Amino acid sequence: MIGEKINNFARLNFIGMISNSLLTLTSVSQWGLFLGIASILFGWVEKRETFVVIGQVAFLIIGLMAAWILLTDQILVPEMTNGIIPKQVKVLSYFKGVAFFSGYAIVCLLLKFIKFRYQKISLYILLFFAMMLFFMVFNIQQMAG
Repeated sequence: MIGEKINNFARLNFIGMISNSLLTLTSVSQWGLFLGIASILFGWVEKRETFVVIGQVAFLIIGLMAAWILLTDQILVPEMTNGIIPKQVKVLSYFKGVAFFSGYAIVCLLLKFIKFRYQKISLYILLFFAMMLFFMVFNIQQMAG
């Protein structure tokens, strides 16, 4: 009886640790997205291109973090029960999206440095996808369990 209670406590503690690590990983990437979006918008308002580049570099950094998370299997996915998609699967899909997004951020930076005529349009698209990812991770963090 006491052993069963200890086992249940250990299992609940393990689930809490997984939830906290997911929250930490998603919060760090959400703050990176916020930093990038705010920096790009500030750069546009103040007409300072260095802030726009800083925002794009922030996107690259969270992309590297996402690639590290995906390559090192930081997130363990439990089995699906009752047809409900676990939170971990949604977090993994979010990090895959961030990894592809950072690839597009590299393309935008290259277009900026070669002074391509339509580079501003690619930056608008980049900012749109950054905001989509920001709200995607926000919705994931609001999920229970």
